[in-house]
Amino acid sequence: MLNDKKFSLYSLILMALMSVMMLLPLWNVIATAFSTNLDSMKPGLLLWPETFSVEGFEVLFNRLEFWRPFANTMFVTVIGVFLHVFLASVGGYVMAQPNLPGKHFLTGIILLTLTIPSQIIMVPLFIVFKDFHLLNTLTSLIVAELVSGFSILLMRNYFEQIPHSLLEAARIDGASNLTIFFKVYLPLTIPGLITVGLFDVVRKYNMFVKPLIFINDPEKITLQIALKSIVMLDNSTSSSDIVTNNVVAGAIVVALVPLVLFYPYIQKFFIKGAHAGAEKG
Repeated sequence: MLNDKKFSLYSLILMALMSVMMLLPLWNVIATAFSTNLDSMKPGLLLWPETFSVEGFEVLFNRLEFWRPFANTMFVTVIGVFLHVFLASVGGYVMAQPNLPGKHFLTGIILLTLTIPSQIIMVPLFIVFKDFHLLNTLTSLIVAELVSGFSILLMRNYFEQIPHSLLEAARIDGASNLTIFFKVYLPLTIPGLITVGLFDVVRKYNMFVKPLIFINDPEKITLQIALKSIVMLDNSTSSSDIVTNNVVAGAIVVALVPLVLFYPYIQKFFIKGAHAGAEKG
């Protein structure tokens, strides 16, 4: 058997190789994004721009108006995540009450919703949104994922870990359910709120199928649809709409920046929250 030192060394080497495999394509994309139009079209792996340039970003934002789908995605993500976390918290708070009538039955219903593939409800959602005139609106993307059974049950697990004595003490002091919810439960479950929020941020930011089905207006498209369109232009054979590699790479960089900046600041809350949420089912 390998001793601890050799095992640690081999593990370090393996992790280093895996890191290189993951970071090298990303580094190539960044180098390509800051290259000139001509340099970006050269074959091979590019690790550093031969000539530093922001031509790709100029085309991306001026000609292709990439800022518009980026702004649409940020709107859907920020508003949608806020509403999702709030409603999941309310649902989790109700489900955490020990004297809730039919608690186990409601839990079973929520668990049943997790077994239904999202593709099955696309047609009913489309019909409902059409009847309510929500097609080609960003509201449809927010409403389509307003809440999920997974988030409700996850928040329920956090709330159930709060000592019931705090709830009884607050009620003795005359606190209402809203006061208990906002001033007792939510401050004690911040890691849970961040965990649910992070899952929903990634889901909404990378949303592709729902915008593809519900949005036809070019001014309402989201980031992932815009990326697909740019890649298709990159593969186009028409000289009038050709998009160079630095433009495509620039779009990828712009799409990655928010998540790269967002995740490190809340990573500790996410790890803590995911661990706490898994302790009790």
